[in-house]
Amino acid sequence: MAFRPLPSRAATGTPTRLAGPARRAALKVPLLIAAGTTCAVAAAQALFASPVAAAPELVDRHAVVLVNFKNRPLADAQKTHDLAVQNFFGAGDSLASYYAENSGHRMSVVPAEGDGVFGPFTIDLDDSAACETGKIAELARKAVSDVTYDRISVVFRTDFCGNWWGLGSQPGPVTWFHEGAVADKAALYHELGHNLGFAHQERELCPAGTLTDCTRDGYSRRTPMGAGGAKKGLSAPELLAHQWLTTLQTVTPTGSTTVRLTPLHAAGTSGVRAVDLPLNAQGDRIVVEYRIPDATTRDIDVAQGVNFYHVPEGRYDHAVMVSNAQRDDTSDSGSFAAGSTSLTDTAAQLSISVERVSATGADVRIRLGADAKTALGTALPTDPPTKERSRSAGTTAPAPHTSTEDTAAIGPVTVTVAPGPSAHGEALATTGAGPAAENAVSAGAIGCALIAAGGGTVFFLRRRGARGRY
Repeated sequence: MAFRPLPSRAATGTPTRLAGPARRAALKVPLLIAAGTTCAVAAAQALFASPVAAAPELVDRHAVVLVNFKNRPLADAQKTHDLAVQNFFGAGDSLASYYAENSGHRMSVVPAEGDGVFGPFTIDLDDSAACETGKIAELARKAVSDVTYDRISVVFRTDFCGNWWGLGSQPGPVTWFHEGAVADKAALYHELGHNLGFAHQERELCPAGTLTDCTRDGYSRRTPMGAGGAKKGLSAPELLAHQWLTTLQTVTPTGSTTVRLTPLHAAGTSGVRAVDLPLNAQGDRIVVEYRIPDATTRDIDVAQGVNFYHVPEGRYDHAVMVSNAQRDDTSDSGSFAAGSTSLTDTAAQLSISVERVSATGADVRIRLGADAKTALGTALPTDPPTKERSRSAGTTAPAPHTSTEDTAAIGPVTVTVAPGPSAHGEALATTGAGPAAENAVSAGAIGCALIAAGGGTVFFLRRRGARGRY
């Protein structure tokens, strides 16, 4: 669809429908951007049950609606239009390609019509009303009322609602973005994740012998939903939430065994990618994955290591990464402290140990019942370094992002968000982000925020790097 210039006529109080190409351009729309191989030993195959089946294809016909407030238009509407086409739907690195690759092409994000970007539309609101997310979504829908779509993203420019960069209904059909966020792929991936039901992925520090009696310790940094940025794939629990791992890629041992885990986002479909274990009578589960940095996959800069996740009441989209190592701001801490090889839960009689890791996989020992009473405590053996990767298995990789990654929570503060008719009563969740790319349209000191799922608490995030705090 060709870019449509702003209507020259003055905005009036009532949206007017015109005939021909100008009909949408004359509508007034309120804008606000709102914001988850094989088994190790052939003899153990009989021990595995695979609860996850492949999902049918999901198509998201997506509409991006550009909105001008009557007192504050977009800073550069043409540039924002072009960035939205590229970063939402582009054949290269885009929202569409991100979810296609993570889902094993079970999910497609496609333009609702034309190039998928509509407007800009001038609305009869000042930008001081930018926090009225429900009203803005309602007006954006009216502006494209003759377009068939599944989800809608609203883009605007304002000096208000600066405590979030993007906002998404969780789950739901609407996301909102500040104009500059259109250039921030991490923000786009994150907010659509909320639409799919993914909560912010936190990290918890667990004392010896338990995987549930833990304390919050920041964010996982293993996914865009856990302040991981745009160069990490989704985590194993997030893939399981939408059945984006096949029955052959997921195992549930019913007895003690060793599982060979293939890197989660490695090319191809062979290899076990996740261990999925029941933990207690409340329906909690433990999911285990192995990740390596690989520039040919979505895990471009993830830290190498085996990661554990606690899944509360079987809600994979609300999984929390668990660790026996306190988070370190200078490194990307995984689930294990240096020299440690196992995590255990005494009440569940469960022990999971890492026996060996290499560039091609990790051997994970699952001990259940009485066998779990013996916990491994030796240093982690490593296969000889490969030409491609020489990182020691006993160390964690340095955090790859220094200028665009959310790294710390500051606060909380209390806010009230009225979902209104546009959000259908879903919870709203925000992402903190800043204009991380040089081609960001709107610069400014926009604070970063994360709204905990289902609540009204916002965690402000700090971004570090040469460009300072956003």
